[in-house]
Amino acid sequence: MTRSSGTRICLRAFRVVLGSFPFFEGGWGWWLMISVIVPVYKVEPYLRQCLDSILNQTYKDLEILLIDDGSPDKCGEICYEYGRKDDRVRVFHTENKGLSAARNLGLQKASGEYIGFVDSDDWIEPDMYEVLLSRIKETGADIGVCGLKYEFTTTSEDAKDVVDRIFVGSEAIDALVLNNLKDYAWNKLYHKNIWNTVSFPTGHVFEDVATTYKAILNARTVVSTSKSLYHYRQRAVGIGATQSMNNLIDFWAAYHHRYLDLSELPKVRKDQVITKKLQEQVANGAVRTWWWIYKIPKKLRDQDYLNSVSAFVKNNFAPFGDSDWKAYLRISVFLARYVNELSFAAGYYMNWFYRTVWKQKRADVYRD
Repeated sequence: MTRSSGTRICLRAFRVVLGSFPFFEGGWGWWLMISVIVPVYKVEPYLRQCLDSILNQTYKDLEILLIDDGSPDKCGEICYEYGRKDDRVRVFHTENKGLSAARNLGLQKASGEYIGFVDSDDWIEPDMYEVLLSRIKETGADIGVCGLKYEFTTTSEDAKDVVDRIFVGSEAIDALVLNNLKDYAWNKLYHKNIWNTVSFPTGHVFEDVATTYKAILNARTVVSTSKSLYHYRQRAVGIGATQSMNNLIDFWAAYHHRYLDLSELPKVRKDQVITKKLQEQVANGAVRTWWWIYKIPKKLRDQDYLNSVSAFVKNNFAPFGDSDWKAYLRISVFLARYVNELSFAAGYYMNWFYRTVWKQKRADVYRD
């Protein structure tokens, strides 16, 4: 045990009382507890590695909130086991409502001055939170961001886009759009106030795309380190492997709303580079449907949705998109102008060729 349960409760209450006084808020180093929120669902083979990596952090002042989202395997038992082993662990059991609802519950229950997220099939480096908090304290940033590794079955690959830099004001949104900060919620450490007006979209997937930009908009300063401190396990069991109508709709909705919100920012409207990148990303969000819809039974297809996306494509892009886009995206944009079986088949088999024959090492893998 790291502390007795009574001591932990007293310290938490002491923090809450002190935090009500402006003089103490965000003050002394010992006071900066980090709440790590871990939604848990069907990850029994990976959960121990994830939890051990959090408990073994060099920064010790943590509370770990395990949200068992109605997992049907032995994940609940493992959560209880870790709760008995280390009293920094708090376990919550809920009926299955999805990742967003689990994270939102964690945000409601969190006591820390800072908030972090870890997906329960991933793991983190021992010094991840120490490094991020140190960078936050050095710079006065509201959010700290680290690099990551994509973990495949036999190999790993660094994400090379995250850079060492301080982003002030709208610079952080520019960096997010240019992929220098990533849309992921979990390679970041946030001041708790970032989440006062932000929550994850309950009942929907692609929650990071729909939410992370809103958190960054709430930050005055963001600091990033290129150190790869988060390990993102790639598993072909998510919605990149099997598509449904709802998943396609959620994917489009996430990128569409992100595009609408960000494209209205004055700084973005004046920056042609950022505007063009946003257009490319929302085009990808639109044409993904044409990569998968062919395999979804006709009776399950949402015709109004298909017509709406096709209309957006026609109204916002030239027949073959932008000349700077990759060939597969330009062809996909052309196909998305037509809502018929021929365009669906062409989109599906073009995507199959792109992913299978060209054997991209990193096909788009998305997880619930």
